[in-house]
Amino acid sequence: MDIEEKPEYKLEMEISIGGKQVSLNYKKFLLLKHIDEYGSIMKASKKTGIPYRTALKNIEIMEEKLGSSIVSTQRGGKGGGGASSVTDIGKQILWEYTKLTSILKKHSEVNEVEGKITGIYEKNKVMHVDIEGKTIVIPLDHDFNKGDKVLVLISPDDIFVTLKPYESSVRNVFEGNIIGMELNNEMIRLTVQLNNAKLYVDVTDYSREKLGLTLGMDIYIGFKAASATIVKM
Repeated sequence: MDIEEKPEYKLEMEISIGGKQVSLNYKKFLLLKHIDEYGSIMKASKKTGIPYRTALKNIEIMEEKLGSSIVSTQRGGKGGGGASSVTDIGKQILWEYTKLTSILKKHSEVNEVEGKITGIYEKNKVMHVDIEGKTIVIPLDHDFNKGDKVLVLISPDDIFVTLKPYESSVRNVFEGNIIGMELNNEMIRLTVQLNNAKLYVDVTDYSREKLGLTLGMDIYIGFKAASATIVKM
């Protein structure tokens, strides 16, 4: 993915590094990315359209938040000269932002559901997240803590539909009701009511016919733990 060509997601994200959070938007991401490419804060600031002093301030604020250096600079002469490089922590920030935007870009209509982490289980390597009174299970991530409010992201094509609950390795299976159905890019987009939350689910027309899916029908939807991504709110 080349997110520089199509910066569809310019939202401010909380990137978690070593238990500490730093805010990053698309422009700040590009600033670090260009510093890494050109070895110069001055060149990176010109490339991104961020004034040099503002670029320095943005870097300073991020470093204060993390308590670590994200850009290493060898001082040069007047006018902002000198060589700069992105540190390992800075590269980690770039990776985390790229990872999150990749998920959002791939699934432009990703389901977004607010939730709260209610349990962290080291032994089983999972976390429990409450969404609208229902508990979902996701892989353990040490950057999150019990009580954190999170945004749960689930792609419509990562959710499956069944007519009856069944025993399987998939623990995230819930009962819902079809309240919407429309054609969406050669797939059938279902809108499923789950308590107070609404989830979009993509199925093939063959699956719709085979299962006999209709508006107002009660169904079961499910997704694997690894299919859900969470972002701290």
